[in-house]
This record gives sequence, structure tokens and C-alpha cells, in this order.
Amino acid sequence: VERAYSAQVTLVINEFMASNDSTAQDPQGQYDDWIEIYNFGSGAIDIGGFCLTDNPANPTKWRIPDGNPSLTTIPAFGYLLIWADNDIADAGLHANFKLDAGGEQIALFDSDGSTLIDEIVFGQQTTDLSSGRYPKASNNWQFFDEPSPGSRNISLTSGG
Repeated sequence: VERAYSAQVTLVINEFMASNDSTAQDPQGQYDDWIEIYNFGSGAIDIGGFCLTDNPANPTKWRIPDGNPSLTTIPAFGYLLIWADNDIADAGLHANFKLDAGGEQIALFDSDGSTLIDEIVFGQQTTDLSSGRYPKASNNWQFFDEPSPGSRNISLTSGG
């Protein structure tokens, strides 16, 4: 497992859902917002200690738990799902913020809390449609009527 730093980072925010009413349940059975990180590199990356935020002015808003690589390692060409539900006491990866379906920003920072790895600014979201990159890891964002948390983005829709 390698540590990703700005020069060799192979991570992107690949898909997210800011208004989840009936699409994907977290381990606690709740329909919460979620963010998917994709590793497009050929080596596994442990993102324990990295920071995820919905407020770039506060890059260390939520530090991904460190010291549990089985929970935070993204395999080569693999995905990691983080629940944006402000339920940090729940088991699994639960950020200390929720996403705003009216639009906002998501940013992933390296463990130094200042090196930006990836960010997305998004507008109004539609319930149970996700937004994601298509094809994966590209700079082309689409709405998906068949969200695919934790797997390859496949079904495009022009709605949203």
C-alpha cells in the first residue's frame, strides 16, 4: 500500500448523491448522502488520514480515520464509499457533514490538510439521481438515473 501525494495521486471524487431517498442504504439501514472515491492507479492506496470536506475554507473538516487500513484502503482500480450523514459514531466511514442538495462543493485533501487531491462544485441535485464522472475518472460529469455507489458508472441520463 502506497501513500498518495500530489505528484502521483490517482484518486478522484467519482460519484456522489446529495439527496438519497431510496437508492442506497448505509450499514445502519439509512438512506444518507454518499461520496464515492475512485483509485484509477495500479496500486492500492490507504486514504486513512486524508481529509474530506464540503467547505474548502475548512479542508480538515473531516479527517478519514487512520490506523484501520482494512476500512480505508482503496484497491487498484477500486472504489470506496463514504457516507455524508453526520453520523460519525456509526460503524464504517461516516463524515461529519451532509451534502446540500441545493448545491455546494466537495473536496478531498491529502493527509497534510492542505494539498488538494480533487474537488467538485455542484449545483441543484435531484432526489435519487447521482452525479458522477463518465467515463470514470474523466472530467465529464453526468447525472445517473441508476446510481452505482461502489462500482463503475454505467447508466447515463440527461435529466437532473
